[in-house]
Formats: sequence, structure tokens, C-alpha cells
Amino acid sequence: MYNFALMTEDSLVLDGLRLHYQVEGQGPDVLFVHGWASSRRMWAHLTPQLSPAYRCWALDLPGFGDSDKPAGGWYSIANYTALIASFLRAVGVGAVRIVGHSMGGMIALDLAASCPERVERLIAINPVVTGDGVNLRRFVRWGPGQRLLDWSLRLTPLVLQPALSHPVGSRLHHGVTYLRRRVEDLTRATADSLWHSGRATVSHDLLPRLANITAPTLVLLGQWDLMLGTRGGRLAAERIARAHLVVLRAGHMLTDDLPAETLRHLQGFLA
Repeated sequence: MYNFALMTEDSLVLDGLRLHYQVEGQGPDVLFVHGWASSRRMWAHLTPQLSPAYRCWALDLPGFGDSDKPAGGWYSIANYTALIASFLRAVGVGAVRIVGHSMGGMIALDLAASCPERVERLIAINPVVTGDGVNLRRFVRWGPGQRLLDWSLRLTPLVLQPALSHPVGSRLHHGVTYLRRRVEDLTRATADSLWHSGRATVSHDLLPRLANITAPTLVLLGQWDLMLGTRGGRLAAERIARAHLVVLRAGHMLTDDLPAETLRHLQGFLA
């Protein structure tokens, strides 16, 4: 079993893939699963606040951050879920509280439906529940989309990163810092990993399996989520027996839009 008081970064190999993760704090285990085109860094302003009471695990999913980028045929929600279960076994964690955002919310819900004994409590933040209505769906099913994505990844470091990395940005509103992180996370992925993980996400439908989730669940939605809307999250809250729905005045990146309020809801529900 791991027992860290301070934040530690490490990696391990599971099923031939190197998975990068960090762990900090002591107490009951909480696993954080990021969304599409993101990384473990999206939780960096929340886990330090939770680590005095919890042992917080945050990983880079395959295809993102510092983890390996597998070939296109690997990407599926089932593979992500199986890898999460393997990760928990590898680090000696049994039942866990899990927090997932967007695609990570779908993975967290899928884990709770597949392995209910693994999930004590679940927080799904703007989760993808079904591909219907997801704005990304049209893009990843558009023929030239992958080439456009590759072109965008090549252009972004030349255009946006120099401006966002200027020291002045660190002294401005926190939104600039968060935008900088999002752009950096985007460019640390590859066109293939973004494309195939996006297709896997919008092709998966959790609706038939939501009734299998027995863990107490908080569905946390941003009412101005232009990426997903709120329909999927509301359906999840209706179909999960022990679910509670909260809708906040925020967008898709609710954790960036309202960090203090998000933290308050996490602290209240994880206890």
C-alpha cells in the first residue's frame, strides 16, 4: 500500500502502456479522472485543498499528458475502464471515491456500473453519457476532421503558446492561467489520440447501464456547457438510484469557472 503525505509523481506500466500519475495526501482514496484533451493537471487547484483529508490520485489517461499514446485501435471506453481497474489493483487501492470530468465522467460512471464493489462514492462533472447531442460528435465523424486536427496541433504552438507563456499572463485573472494549461494539454496529445479517443467517447452509450450503479452519486453540471449541454447529465441523475443533481452557473470546464464552489461541493459529498 502507498502512504504519501506530500505530492509524488510516478509512472507504471499496465498492459504494455506507461501510465503517469501523481498522489498526495493521506486518508480515504479519491481518484480523479480528467476529460478529453486534458490531463491530471486540471485537478491541480483542487487536490491540494483535499489532500489533508484524502489521499488524492490523479492520472494521465493513455493518449494524454505524460502517459503513452497507443495506436488508434486501442481507444474505447471499455479499455479505459479496464485500465482504471488495473491501476487501482496495481497501487493497492480497493474501493475508491472517484471524480471524473466529461470523458472522465463517462469512464467513472462506466467503472461504477461495471465494478460496483470498486466505487464507494462517485462525482460526475459534466459527464458524457451518450454521444447524442455532443458537439464533438459531428467533428470526429467528419472525414477531413483528423487532418484539420493535425494541422491545428502544428499551428497552436506557433500562434497561441508564445502569447500565453508570457510572464504577464501569470499576473492576470486565473482564467488566463487555466487557458494556458488547456492549450498546453491539448498540444501534449497527438492528433491520433485526440481523434480516436473522441470517436470512442461519442460512440459509447451508458444509458442502458446506469441503473447498475449503486454508489451514492453527485452529478455536477454547468448550465452553460456548450460542449455537451445538460441533457445527458440530467438523464444520469434520473436513472441512478442514489444520485443527486446540482446545476451551477458555469460552462463545460466547471472546475475552472467556479473552483471554490466546485471544491465546496466535492468536500461536502466526499465526506
